[in-house]
Amino acid sequence: MVYKVLQKFQVGSKCCVSLEGDAMLLKNGLNLKDEMGNIFSVESIGMVNYKNIKDCEQYIEVFFKGDIDNMGQYLSLMGEV
Repeated sequence: MVYKVLQKFQVGSKCCVSLEGDAMLLKNGLNLKDEMGNIFSVESIGMVNYKNIKDCEQYIEVFFKGDIDNMGQYLSLMGEV
């Protein structure tokens, strides 16, 4: 599964990324790798308030461990830590 990076932002001291893809496959502890080989570990997952309930299946906010400033445009699942 490949996820498209929509935006990256800071929430306090945390690094948050908005992703588009199958939200149901993500969980804490999974590693995702970008097209440049950088690896990011999912620290926490959140959902925002969308107008269409189906949006929560495709769009998700993820807190990552790792340097999101150098994150590519696409992330793919690697597995659990």
